[in-house]
Amino acid sequence: MGVIEFFAGLVVGAGGMVAKDKYIGKNDDSQINILRQEANKLSDENERLRKRASETESQVEELIAENDKLRRRAKDIDNDSEDLQDDLTAAKKEIRKLQVQNEELNRTIQDYKAVCANYEEQIAKLKKQ
Repeated sequence: MGVIEFFAGLVVGAGGMVAKDKYIGKNDDSQINILRQEANKLSDENERLRKRASETESQVEELIAENDKLRRRAKDIDNDSEDLQDDLTAAKKEIRKLQVQNEELNRTIQDYKAVCANYEEQIAKLKKQ
């Protein structure tokens, strides 16, 4: 806000110098009134600029706070995503392990079926005798 005040002061000072140079040597009341009006206009403009600078500063602070909040949220989402990715990787490993185990059990069942079929043939032969 100091920069804006500096420029506003510079404007007021420059306006005063211009007014002084413009009306130097003339001392009547109308010229003094004109100078006062110009000084009042510059003072009003300066006050408007101060208010605007203050409002802008507040908006910037709010936007920075919102930005920080969004960054924290994005970081939380990234962390959650990494956790979910780890869970997915672990689940895929478990699925592969269970698939291998399932295939082994299927082979064992097929072996047992073959043995049972062989026993059934032998029982059938023994019954014929």
